[in-house]
Amino acid sequence: TLLLTGCEQVVYRAKELFNPPPDTISGFLGYFNVATQQTTCGNCHVGKQAEWAGTGHSRAWEHLQASGHAVESCNACHTVNERGNVVAVAAGYNAVHDSAYHDVQCESCHGPGAQHLAGPEAIQPLASIAVGTDSTNGCGECHQGSHTPYVEEWSASPHGYGGTVSSGVPLFVSNGPRDPCKNCHEGRQALQINFGGLDPRLSGQTGGERGVYLEANTPGAYQPITCAVCHDPHNAANEGQLRAPLGEPELNQVCVHCHRREGHATGGVATRRGPHGAHGLVVIDEDVGWIPPNWPYTERILPTHSADNPRLCAACHVTAFEIKDAAGSFVKNYTGHLFEAIPCIDQTTGEPIPGGSCSDAQRYFGGCAVSGCHGSAGAARTALAAVRARLNYLTDALWADTDGDAVMETTDGGLLPKVLAQAIAQNQRNVINLYDTSLTVADGAIWNAQLASTHGRSYWLNFKVDGQNTCATPGCTTGGGSNTGHKSSGDGVHNPFLLEALLIESIKAVQTTYGLAPSQALDLRVRATPPAGVRPIK
Repeated sequence: TLLLTGCEQVVYRAKELFNPPPDTISGFLGYFNVATQQTTCGNCHVGKQAEWAGTGHSRAWEHLQASGHAVESCNACHTVNERGNVVAVAAGYNAVHDSAYHDVQCESCHGPGAQHLAGPEAIQPLASIAVGTDSTNGCGECHQGSHTPYVEEWSASPHGYGGTVSSGVPLFVSNGPRDPCKNCHEGRQALQINFGGLDPRLSGQTGGERGVYLEANTPGAYQPITCAVCHDPHNAANEGQLRAPLGEPELNQVCVHCHRREGHATGGVATRRGPHGAHGLVVIDEDVGWIPPNWPYTERILPTHSADNPRLCAACHVTAFEIKDAAGSFVKNYTGHLFEAIPCIDQTTGEPIPGGSCSDAQRYFGGCAVSGCHGSAGAARTALAAVRARLNYLTDALWADTDGDAVMETTDGGLLPKVLAQAIAQNQRNVINLYDTSLTVADGAIWNAQLASTHGRSYWLNFKVDGQNTCATPGCTTGGGSNTGHKSSGDGVHNPFLLEALLIESIKAVQTTYGLAPSQALDLRVRATPPAGVRPIK
């Protein structure tokens, strides 16, 4: 066989490209050479064959046989058959027990290849990126059940339902396809925007180019953040077949591709829409926060959760463990695909509760210990309580919503209500107005408090300033709504030292700029342990 250098075009081949399929009815081709694991598809798609050979799918049959508990019911997810593709009847290995169908090959997801060989341009077997517990196509047909309940967990996570709007309609279908929210909330657009450089046909929505998966060619077939958005079905260059590195504390880290939308307060832009999807920016200290005057640090502040943690976000948010009954017998696995760092645990079943609300004593802290950051789950629980209390103390020093109405008023506690009173008395309302385009010290301090706010101070993420949420003042861009933001701090865990330092320097800046003193003496020493190499300027 002769190939043109630098491409996959076949110019001469001394033998046939395929063998007669063992299952002639379905047209599944399977292996061209079982001994070498050369797929029939790989005779033409040379690059994809090479990538696939490095994945766990290429060793699915071998791993099953070596597991010590291989049974007939397992075979369907370790071979080529009707699972995972458009075929709806028993086919491939389930119809003909032939070794040509061992492992999860190309056709497991793309469907039978015989017709494609007969008309390559006219018939292109495309895989689906849609996922669901009741799906008859795609990843979900196999990656579910008590041993691998990825889909069940994912379906109950924000990735699975995409977040909701007030009407209850999922965010990924609520607005037009050009809406910027879809860059991270709608699967097809998230795939194109964040990873489109890997294949220009990942969208299929522009220029008449046919997409490389089924839903790309169907207008309106909106998707949540499905498996294939983050995982590359063909390539295992990164851990877990992720499309980008997992443990790299940089903007290219796989989670940070989306969890990075708005982290930095910018002058000339109204700041009423505060930090948005800034979790990753906080973790890697990349263009995040409002930097107060006289900021005393010159080094990038990477927390131990990123600098010393090889799995970064996944060490806490994708922690797997085995669930057992009272007698110690296996019940099911938990794969971590709720993406909750310290999930609430059902005290009867031992299972994580999706979106559960509970005390720290009822949460699972095991991931904090196995990540290498804490010596035990108990130590992690204590550390969280300490950093959470510290951030609450500092954000309260800026504003404590004493009457619980989520409106910053002159009668509330903290420094910012005093700034508000001063601004009203001096008829300078834009000193603290998130609806205009100026960025005052007070506005910047609010941004940092939103960035650092904990679950116990959630009013920072949806509040109004008394008399300020109006367009009556010069430079105001809009009005009538609340000042909003996203949870970003992980209750301080995402970067304890950085968040504490931002709050402390914000408090100092407010005191200096507006000539104010707190109602009581404040402890303005950074209590968090400084990351390696981070020291204040003398």
